[in-house]
Amino acid sequence: MTEYLTEQEQIEILKNWIKQYSLVILAGVIIAVVAITGWRYWQQRQSKILNHASAVYDEMLTMRAQNDNVATLVQANKLFSHYPKTTYGQMAALMLARDAVTNKDYPAAEQHLNWVIDHSRISSFRQIARIRLARILITEQKPKDAIKQLQTVEDKSFNGMTNEVRGDAYLAMNNEAMARESYQQALSELPNAEVIRPLLRMKYDNLTTTIPSAP
Repeated sequence: MTEYLTEQEQIEILKNWIKQYSLVILAGVIIAVVAITGWRYWQQRQSKILNHASAVYDEMLTMRAQNDNVATLVQANKLFSHYPKTTYGQMAALMLARDAVTNKDYPAAEQHLNWVIDHSRISSFRQIARIRLARILITEQKPKDAIKQLQTVEDKSFNGMTNEVRGDAYLAMNNEAMARESYQQALSELPNAEVIRPLLRMKYDNLTTTIPSAP
């Protein structure tokens, strides 16, 4: 009888606990269901966006291969307008910037690279865009603007390339001492620089022979 009453007491305690916390439990279940549903919806939406962006990017590459510049820009603008945060939009901008440089259309190249800097969530993309933009500014005889552009470091893994371009900017300003220092830093940050970046080594060596050593 005692065991029976103890069991009844346990049942009553459980009933009271459920009654007391039923709303909390229900709210927790609802929150969990909403969170899971929302996460799945977000994943499906992101997958759909990436698939659409990929299709537009492929179409852009096809038009570019056919030298159809108008159609290429149409597809690129779709990526810029509808899928600016995707890697496809950013790769399209980097590609158009490279084409613009080839055609010596530097203002267009600057516009595309600035777009990447403003829209990309990927630090390496932003750093690549800054390095390329700095090179264009040097070509346009704006070395001070190039150095200013390189002051913002988005990705330290590109420090070697960044310092090399910074050295080019200082050299364009006839500041050989700072150019040499930048090239030296670039050499120290790039593994096997003598092999993979022989031009960088040559730039540094040329300045080493022209700048007299301190007494």
